Amino acid sequence: MRIQLLVLTIVLLIGGTMSTTFANTPSSSTERPAIVLVAFGTSVDEARKVFDFIDTQAHQRYPDDDIQWAFTSQIIINKLKQRGITTHTVAEVVADLRARGVDKIAFQSLHVVPGQEHHSILKADTEGLQVAFGDALMTSNADIEATIAALAPEINANQDTIVVAHGNDHHPEFNVQLEKFATAIEARYPKLTVASVEGTPGISSLETVKARQPAQVHFVPLMIVAGDHIMNDVLGDEEDSWKNIIQAPLTSCSRSLGWNPAILAIYFDHLDRALAELTGETR
Repeated sequence: MRIQLLVLTIVLLIGGTMSTTFANTPSSSTERPAIVLVAFGTSVDEARKVFDFIDTQAHQRYPDDDIQWAFTSQIIINKLKQRGITTHTVAEVVADLRARGVDKIAFQSLHVVPGQEHHSILKADTEGLQVAFGDALMTSNADIEATIAALAPEINANQDTIVVAHGNDHHPEFNVQLEKFATAIEARYPKLTVASVEGTPGISSLETVKARQPAQVHFVPLMIVAGDHIMNDVLGDEEDSWKNIIQAPLTSCSRSLGWNPAILAIYFDHLDRALAELTGETR
């Protein structure tokens, strides 16, 4: 996202994991839009390191712009606060920018589909501000195709592979893009299946994979962060973890989407369009 020197200081804490604090530099309405990267968040320290990587990639793409972070999970924010790690909600970041006189903000969702968490960004109180919103990763059919292409290096067509999605139990309408993605990528890779922790497509396909008695199963997280769901629901030692349901002798797992530069390029393309709405400039 493109913006002119606004005002946030990114502070790295605990082995490179990110915490944010606000600076006190005043801003002018003539400056470029502030960029706010918005993710769900995670309380797993090792998984949180991906935010530092994304932040570095964002600064390389937008070297002259101010980049701030916000998170949509209040539960995660509260957990981190108890450990002395400060992160901010979208409302807090907007309030801080408004107080400094910033009048243009480009938000970039780091969510995978335009689901419940993504839509919470659109509901932010931005009255009196000029704002634009970058799409979630898989918003259009073209995005789905680009995502499949970005995942290609993680997939061995001859190996049983399970793409791990999140899904939504309570709002099936938010699973539509995920279902389209599953249909498209499964047609391309016959030994690949998409399963989700919640909602559809669910985990019924795990029994199909188990029935093939594979020698090895590879998991590919369709999540920006490989946090609790990957560590416990998928790879955990509990009897009902995906790994133990399938019972393959060998199990492997790719890194999360946030470590994939081709995936980040899709997000940044979306951010470019949001910035263009506010500035009239194109990259």
